[in-house]
Amino acid sequence: MKFNALALRRSTWAVATFGLLATACDQSGDVVAPPAASTARQALSIQVSDASLANGQLVAVAIASGSTSTLGGVQGYLRFDATRLRYRGQQRDAGSNQVLLLNTSAVSRGELRLAVLDPDGMTRSATIVFEVLGGGYASTLSFDVEEAVRNGSPVALVTADVAPTAVVNRSLAASSDARTLTVRDWADLLARENVSALRDPGEIRNGLKFGDTNFDGNLTLTDAVYMINVSIGLNEMIIGSDGTGPLGDRDAVVAGNVFPFNAPGLGEAGDALAPGVEANGSRVVSLGDGVAIINESVLIDQPVVGEIIPGRPTTPVSNRIIVSTNVTTNTTWTNTNIYELQGGITVTNGATLTIQPGTQIEGQRGTGPGVGGAALFVARDGRIIADGTPLQPIVMTCVGTPTARFKGCWGGITVLGNASLNDGALTSPVIAGRAALGGCREKAAEGNAGNYGGCNDDDDSGIIRYVRVEYAGFRFTATNELNGLALNGVGRGTIVDFVQVHAGLDDGIEMFGGTVNLKHLVLTANSDDSFDYTEGWNGKTQFVIVQHDPLDSDKGFENDNYEFAHDATPRATPIVYNVTMVGKPDPASTAGTPNNNSVGAFNIRRGTRPKYFNFLVMNFPFALDIDDDATCVNFGTEFELKNSIFAANLALNASDSGDPAGCGGSEENAINLVGSNNQVTVTSPLLSALNVMVPDFRPSFGTATGAATPPSDGFFDVTATYIGAVPVATATKSVIPWYSGWTRGWQNTTTP
Repeated sequence: MKFNALALRRSTWAVATFGLLATACDQSGDVVAPPAASTARQALSIQVSDASLANGQLVAVAIASGSTSTLGGVQGYLRFDATRLRYRGQQRDAGSNQVLLLNTSAVSRGELRLAVLDPDGMTRSATIVFEVLGGGYASTLSFDVEEAVRNGSPVALVTADVAPTAVVNRSLAASSDARTLTVRDWADLLARENVSALRDPGEIRNGLKFGDTNFDGNLTLTDAVYMINVSIGLNEMIIGSDGTGPLGDRDAVVAGNVFPFNAPGLGEAGDALAPGVEANGSRVVSLGDGVAIINESVLIDQPVVGEIIPGRPTTPVSNRIIVSTNVTTNTTWTNTNIYELQGGITVTNGATLTIQPGTQIEGQRGTGPGVGGAALFVARDGRIIADGTPLQPIVMTCVGTPTARFKGCWGGITVLGNASLNDGALTSPVIAGRAALGGCREKAAEGNAGNYGGCNDDDDSGIIRYVRVEYAGFRFTATNELNGLALNGVGRGTIVDFVQVHAGLDDGIEMFGGTVNLKHLVLTANSDDSFDYTEGWNGKTQFVIVQHDPLDSDKGFENDNYEFAHDATPRATPIVYNVTMVGKPDPASTAGTPNNNSVGAFNIRRGTRPKYFNFLVMNFPFALDIDDDATCVNFGTEFELKNSIFAANLALNASDSGDPAGCGGSEENAINLVGSNNQVTVTSPLLSALNVMVPDFRPSFGTATGAATPPSDGFFDVTATYIGAVPVATATKSVIPWYSGWTRGWQNTTTP
């Protein structure tokens, strides 16, 4: 039988969330009231077909809510004594529109996570079949409710009470052919639509609606069922990349995460609390999302669901504005235009360039400084406010359709600030409003970007948030290069948060001195080093993901104090927490660009003494290369590498000559420093970090022990007491990781 959404219109629906917290916070920290909770309650019970069957016989179990129930769905944990009952499968009632989804990952220890969705009102769930292994089995059954759903409109929040003991219902029957219905089974049963191939689920698509998880323009029961699959851990949040597989391409993050509604906004810029943000500030895929979507599919209007997602206009943005002169007055670039940069464009003369969320900027190849294509430079007297949103990231890319050789198509973005360096002449100028003092170190930036450096470590160059920089960077010579994002002498007053640099020709991100702090970085497929610093950078960083191009990437982290004077001051002593670094599927492979095919994870040298905690480093030819005696002074206190996991690397030690004695005489000794709490494992602890199309960087169960607690200094998130850039995947898989929905993957499995 196939479900027909039109036949369900007679039902009325509403969603209920069990146990919401009292308040919610938006990203700025403002307190926002959650939806008002209902005082309604729903009684539930556990029913069994028989309470005294002999060993080897089959017993049917169901969750019941009464003969006149208006319950639309329930989600929770069915628990039992695994020494008395063995799970055998589930049964679908003929002619029923009910969907029963089961997560059996913990069944061996007596736990089934389930979700029931019933547009006709659930009097009882479909049956779950067990084999009896021992007497007294009925008394061991219990059901812990996570969420409950009742019909009606608008939405209502309800609490479900479960009777403490199971009751016998002899009308239940257990069949020997019971089995778990898989995602493919449900796809067939629910008349899956043919979906077109879409490269990057979660990215901007014209006309995409909230609730349309498979991008076909319609909201149906299949969209709701997919969301319920995700909510109990049966599906990943973003799946597919080419329209294949049992469900094609699906997106639970942008399109599917609709509840709570948090009206009146839809997540556009300025919305105090976007749809899908829970009362505690997290984003979670839950039963409420699925029920809200099915409400809309049967023509019961819901807030948010069915509305166009901000940044997804029905008419593609086609108006193109050519930018060929510097920005010298306050200027705003809007998301109704595409801005094509021709040449090196500098924001200067005290001007601020404001870029609206969802705006696309494209650099023209071959029109910029030298042969490096266009570039965007922010001078010491200029500012940039590029403040995107999770639904509307700002995209800075290249003109034209990406090809296999698109790296370095344009020159990227360089920000020049007034903070301190450990190199350069003592000639920095006074700049009104930016640098009250002069006479500190300054120097000319690479790529003809302009001068940087000064006396103001609190300098504010603006905001770069929810921004993607693609196919940028250029290499004029070995010592004169443009990067995806270069931060030169940038001060700690600048905000750099939620930034992806993808497929750059040189480094992903590089700091040349300064004090800028960084958070939530995704550095993918960059040709040279992913995270690079020099000239005395002294900032803080938390939450970094590095994923190499196996055929064309150098180091994950390449870190210097200063190349030509290893003890130059201020010394580079940054503090970094919570990093995930991923090399290549086969660390022993020599395919790709010689000496640039994902060479290694760390190269720490030239006198820098960083403090690194909670790193997860996997699949590199070598994990660590430490060079130069000045680097290892006070190793373990001034230079720290602790509370980290090194997994599936070909070697820990770079095995080069001249290892500093101060670090134990070899990199392997350094990693295994006594008291560092570092762990070395043989297998990857991540779910699917080597997938370049739709990666999952979350650790699997039980791999994040031994983490350090970040400092409570107003910058670090002290709750990130785990190893790596994202938390361990829970049994639910329903908490949306911070990188999901606004970042992008490769064009295909061979082309970034």
